[in-house]
Amino acid sequence: MQKGDFQAALKELRPLTDANDPNAQFLMGMLYDVGNGVPQDQAIAASWYRKASEQGHLIAQLFLGVFYHSGIGVTKDYEQAAHWFQAPADSGNEQAQFHLGWMYAEGNGVRKDATRAIEWLTKASAQRNTRAMGMLATLLFSRHRNDQDMIDAYVWSHLAAETDPVQAMTSARGVIEGYCSKAQANAAKKSMAEWKKKWRQSPTR
Repeated sequence: MQKGDFQAALKELRPLTDANDPNAQFLMGMLYDVGNGVPQDQAIAASWYRKASEQGHLIAQLFLGVFYHSGIGVTKDYEQAAHWFQAPADSGNEQAQFHLGWMYAEGNGVRKDATRAIEWLTKASAQRNTRAMGMLATLLFSRHRNDQDMIDAYVWSHLAAETDPVQAMTSARGVIEGYCSKAQANAAKKSMAEWKKKWRQSPTR
């Protein structure tokens, strides 16, 4: 697959999928997902992702969750999406954490819960997921409970904008900054410097 020889990949994968190997099932799903070596068919891709997911394959669970969340290859089902995102999120996958946080923020497939949304989005943001940062900043600013919420909203809105051009265009950092006191802004800048230092010391996600 890495060399682009998808016919050879299929030949090697088929006996492994017949043997119920979850890694092979996931890879077979990927081939059908994008149409490499086979006609693109995301319904078939979803069926392979499900086979791997049911055996605990975390990345397959993430992909299956995305399918259910977006209605790709399956009927859109937020409860199923939340179910399949849970294990990879628990294992530390920042994409699953972002999606689960988003679902708690919106109340899709789970009971709407801003506190749990913030918890999951914070985990994803700490791993430099910029979409999570943008959403987290907005939730913290909306909650607006104390100094720390305002400081953290400033931190994540600015970090998102600094590292993602899309977030730079859509971030509410200007509004958030306008509501922060000088002391809150100074504390936020110190926190931003600490996050950047931590990320430099751990460059891989």
